[in-house]
Amino acid sequence: MRILIIAPNWIGDAVMSLSLLQALHADASLNNADGSPCEIHVLAPPVTAPVYQFTPTVKSVQVEPFVHGKLQWGLRRQVGRALAIEGFDRAIMLPNSLKSALVPFFARIPQRVGYDGELRTAVLTHPLPKPSKLNKPPMIQWYGDLGGYPKHQLANPVLVVSDKQRQEVVREFGLQGEFLVLAPGAEFGPAKRWPAPHFAAVGRDYLLAHQANSGGPTRGAISSQVVLLGGPKDAEFSQQIRSLMPAGLQAQVQVLAGKTSLPQAISLMAAAKALVTNDSGLMHVGAALNVKVHAVYGSSSPHHTPPLNPSAKVHYLQLDCSPCYQRECPLGHTDCLNKLLPDQVSQALLLPQ
Repeated sequence: MRILIIAPNWIGDAVMSLSLLQALHADASLNNADGSPCEIHVLAPPVTAPVYQFTPTVKSVQVEPFVHGKLQWGLRRQVGRALAIEGFDRAIMLPNSLKSALVPFFARIPQRVGYDGELRTAVLTHPLPKPSKLNKPPMIQWYGDLGGYPKHQLANPVLVVSDKQRQEVVREFGLQGEFLVLAPGAEFGPAKRWPAPHFAAVGRDYLLAHQANSGGPTRGAISSQVVLLGGPKDAEFSQQIRSLMPAGLQAQVQVLAGKTSLPQAISLMAAAKALVTNDSGLMHVGAALNVKVHAVYGSSSPHHTPPLNPSAKVHYLQLDCSPCYQRECPLGHTDCLNKLLPDQVSQALLLPQ
């Protein structure tokens, strides 16, 4: 069987969709006539396409040419007709929009599966009722239901980075020794972003602890480093975090936010000692890479979108006012993050492994 996956627009959602893809790949009822697993192909926007390049369950990834938020009916029909010759048996639409369902419709794929709504039910062959916001399951189950898989058949997402890829990216950015990654960005809004002084304090604690364990600083030697990752929008905030660290430690801090591609960022995280992050797409990437993740939650809930890794550590105050799921604190204080002190994260980060 040949299956086309229409991928979501957010990195975290793309990572969580891997549980569905893994279940499809392992499903013997979908095997080809020669006994080989079904072929999974992905049509993805540029921002999430690299995620699928790090999973062995995917046969190919095609980057869609559409402008985000635009219908582009004619272009979607053109792409669909081009895909018609690929002979796909099933398409699964992960986004809930009408736009995402048009390409499989124009490609005349016999089975077109997705949640109903947004006037797209007519172009689906297998519409599923969309759960209400009050009864929405965790994201991996939300996607798993599109394949008909119950919870016990949905393994945690897995991303695979080769030793060669890790070594090449570490060399490329001149990293030495063990390094901690800080991912301070939060695309959704400031109510999901831990304060800069808190991130800086954790980075400082990490560097000082490793300095002490190595017998103190040695001239010209770097025993550990801190790397800040994120997109271009996170560069200024990341520079602020670096500036808040002690002057004597700043040489061991690299701000790479906005300076890496997503594949480079994924490979860097795979090589890291640990990751301290907000609830963000990079948090889910780190969890899927089996990196030691320390995830800070504010306006969102770790019960709905947790880091899917049993070794991940969630830091969450669970105040009466949270989760509010707002971009900015409706009460004006953002206590859910401001009162989550860096000592709590540093102590957990520096525990003997």
